[in-house]
Amino acid sequence: MCLLSVVLLGSKSCNSKALGDFVNLLKTSDKVELFTVESFPTAAQDQTLDATYVADYKVLEFIPTGPVEAASLTFAAVDAKNFDLVNVKNCPFMAKYALRFSKGKDRVTMVISPAPCGKARMIFASGAKERNLELTPENGLEAAIQKIVSKPLIK
Repeated sequence: MCLLSVVLLGSKSCNSKALGDFVNLLKTSDKVELFTVESFPTAAQDQTLDATYVADYKVLEFIPTGPVEAASLTFAAVDAKNFDLVNVKNCPFMAKYALRFSKGKDRVTMVISPAPCGKARMIFASGAKERNLELTPENGLEAAIQKIVSKPLIK
């Protein structure tokens, strides 16, 4: 059905189905941040003041992104072909990366569980909405992240 929508209506309808209410904030964000995070969320009562958390996942490293990298991450995050709307993987969600998209006070975080069990969890900052998505094996989202993460540091 998604492929038919792409052919007849363009990718917008497919994006809307996969990303729902999140798509507008992703497309219009003015700030994109990339983090490496612990595999599992930390319960609120176990979080400490000396650590940083993104959607309850403890941040291991903040990875700076420039405008070109932010655009690449945004494009990959809204590209419907990166999401499998048919199959559901039977494997545990083990986070490795988090992307935070911001526009003003609005924020949405996309937590990524990479291959071989590629999944994404999207959470509005308020926690009021959450969406779980399956990533396709050849998804461009992980590729965009890997390109940034593997970039040598300039000294």
